[in-house]
Amino acid sequence: MKKIHYLLCMAVALIAASCSNEQEDFFSDSSANRANAQVKNTIEVLSGADNGWIMQYFPGDPATYGGYNMIIKFEKDGQVTVANELAASEYTETSYYSVKQSAGIMLSFDTYNQVFHVFSDPSAPLSGDQGEGMSGDYDFSVMKAEADQVVLKGRRQGTYAILTPMQQGKSWTEYLNNVKEVRYEMQSLNYTLKVNGKEIPGSPYRRTLKFQVDDEQGNPITVTLPYVYSENGMKAYQPVNIEGVDITGFTYSEGGSYKEMSGANVTLDQKVIPLNQLLIDYQWFCDYSDMGTFGKKAWAYFGRGLNELGDILLYAFFGTYNDRFGFHFVSYSTTDGNHYSGGLNYKYTLVGDNKIRMQFAENGYGSGAWYYQNAKMDYALYPFGYSKEKTFTITTDNPKMPSYLILSDDNDKTNVIKLSYSVVSFPFLEE
Repeated sequence: MKKIHYLLCMAVALIAASCSNEQEDFFSDSSANRANAQVKNTIEVLSGADNGWIMQYFPGDPATYGGYNMIIKFEKDGQVTVANELAASEYTETSYYSVKQSAGIMLSFDTYNQVFHVFSDPSAPLSGDQGEGMSGDYDFSVMKAEADQVVLKGRRQGTYAILTPMQQGKSWTEYLNNVKEVRYEMQSLNYTLKVNGKEIPGSPYRRTLKFQVDDEQGNPITVTLPYVYSENGMKAYQPVNIEGVDITGFTYSEGGSYKEMSGANVTLDQKVIPLNQLLIDYQWFCDYSDMGTFGKKAWAYFGRGLNELGDILLYAFFGTYNDRFGFHFVSYSTTDGNHYSGGLNYKYTLVGDNKIRMQFAENGYGSGAWYYQNAKMDYALYPFGYSKEKTFTITTDNPKMPSYLILSDDNDKTNVIKLSYSVVSFPFLEE
């Protein structure tokens, strides 16, 4: 009976509660009002950074392009001003943004801003394929919006961008110049990663570092560390584990040896290679406009030979390709619509750290022999050493990360050749 009485009392209590006019309202506001409040709060946070935000932005796949710095100032009226480390430090552009509810709070950079949209421009002004560019995002889900940090996630690629307030009183130009200085000092064509007693070779690719390690089965694999520069060094997109150690980035210091940012017993050391060895190890692109008087005269004959065949030189470079050192090229025939490639080999002797003696080895590969015989390609070799050996002194802009090498003929002041690290398309096309 006591049990029945207890159950009856519980039932009466529940009925009374369900009929009460004083129910607790867990959702005191409509979903639309809550969304509007979130939008308003996000705009307040974005526009509340008086000196703007430092945005660490990773376009497309972080492992492909790495990260870049932009500085962004949001106004309450929908205007946004942007600076970019890849542009002149003092240059900005202003456009419009919006914040709205769309499957969560979404921040959109609505109108075209060359400084910001350069990463998403399908014409690929910086890198990437035509029609895609670098696949950067311009619509973002707002994952966090607080006065000390805003976290965005790209709607298209799903990569994260972190915004932190720019220090009060610090000019944007000063900050970007500092980042560029750190970038100049830390970049290198070769690195050595020292971790757990091992020395692991590393090389740069855009804004990533690639390290050659062994997996658990002892097979060689490549580990990629995407990063973005800051005033303090290189910051990883996310921790990358190498030899059991999570690496979050590297702190800049003078001397070319950089400690891991979070305090792990890991260092990244620059490895400076002699200039003449750099010429041998890498590919350096030719440009008719970057040759001295002697080189231009010789290449003019080479150009005539191509024109007589209806061929267009797409690019040509000096260095090593497929274990062959010498002159390499790719051309397009307007006669049959085909591409042709090949090379002509060189023999060489390194002298000290910045000199090289070299001469045509009288052999080649691919279509090299045919173009040598039919397109006056022998004239392309004259500046580098053809029937007689030539000795060159090599100089550059940055021994750690050259953007070019200059070969100066020790016996002919008119024979100076500037070779570029970046690809030079259509080397006969003068600006």
